[in-house]
Amino acid sequence: MSERAPIPLSASRVELGSDDFTLIVKWPYADPYVHRLLRSDLPKRVKFNNGRIWIFRDPMGQPVGFGSFDLCHDYKLFTDGKIHPYIPLIAVNPTIKSLGYGTSIANYLIGEAALIAREVSTCSDVLFLDVYVSNLRAIALYKRVGFEVLTDAPFEDAIEGSQ
Repeated sequence: MSERAPIPLSASRVELGSDDFTLIVKWPYADPYVHRLLRSDLPKRVKFNNGRIWIFRDPMGQPVGFGSFDLCHDYKLFTDGKIHPYIPLIAVNPTIKSLGYGTSIANYLIGEAALIAREVSTCSDVLFLDVYVSNLRAIALYKRVGFEVLTDAPFEDAIEGSQ
């Protein structure tokens, strides 16, 4: 199977409380984990850390997904205590058929991480993200764009499966 060319997306930074943030929070995600991160984790990362959120639009200007980024210490165990780039969440608008949008969003965030790691001298150049072992589509996407599995022993998420 041949790889199709990615659809060019435009990225815009999203501010908490903006119309774009309200829009992505209201998308009908099947997984309650996405809503939990959007309502609690991502706002804290933006307010108190170096968190950023982008909305991505197709060439017609339609919002097709979003991605988030943070510089944090979540995986300092693997970076000799250094801060590191981290992708808390990537999502494609669940009301549309994805045409490779997730790949384009992931590649954009990888590029942002590389730029920031070069600018911040105390930053590790290792990029991390989390994914539930049951999310096979996301795992395939992340492997396709170059991520490797860090551990076979998943980190516990007390809320996973409880909603």
